[in-house]
Amino acid sequence: MSAPLLRVSELACTLGYRTLFSDLGFELDAGQWMMLTGANGAGKSTLLRVLAGLVAPTAGSVCWYGTPRRAEDPDWHARLVYQGHAFGWKDALTTTENLAMQAALDLGVGHPATRGDAIEGALERVGLARQRKLAFARLSAGQRRRLGLARLVLVRRPLWLLDEPTTALDTDGQRLFARLLEGYLGAGGCAVIATHLEFPTTLPAVALRLGEVAGAAAGARPASGPGAPLAGAGEVPIAAVPGRA
Repeated sequence: MSAPLLRVSELACTLGYRTLFSDLGFELDAGQWMMLTGANGAGKSTLLRVLAGLVAPTAGSVCWYGTPRRAEDPDWHARLVYQGHAFGWKDALTTTENLAMQAALDLGVGHPATRGDAIEGALERVGLARQRKLAFARLSAGQRRRLGLARLVLVRRPLWLLDEPTTALDTDGQRLFARLLEGYLGAGGCAVIATHLEFPTTLPAVALRLGEVAGAAAGARPASGPGAPLAGAGEVPIAAVPGRA
């Protein structure tokens, strides 16, 4: 039997004298996503950073198609998109300039997705066409979050690690994110999403709640399946995923 796309085994993380989670394990395959919940301080953001290779776990492993991945592994970083609480955008740059700079960092200068027409198309898709020349410092909280969604439109990688992606979004923005997620999963993507908010998606999730007992993680509940993608799902294709072993 082939290995799942993402497998987490006996994962633990300790900050100072506090164990945020231990013996954590779950599996996700292409087309599946995990809804990561828990109280403030339960370790959701830390778990995402561990999965992204930004923090080394105290114990356990993170495997991609059966191959262990380590913190600071550039090959691993190139397979995922991580978006945390901090925006990372530059206040003095325009919306267009910020997105173009981020796309160049993610994909490399000269990549087709860094061209002006691709940047403009992504901004239009997330409802920021009118704000394309506006400095980031002048954007509302919801508009700033939409700029993060524009990055997801451009950067086509097989794993999303997202921390509260719908915070500050209005109802239309939440629906937009749900459509992006459904298209992404329908095209073979995989996602782990920390959230306190429900958003309108038809796709079932693997549910994981941290902090149930003394900072340990409750067991993950397997999803019933990735669900049928909406029409237009192929509009968000994913970067080529290596063949299974």
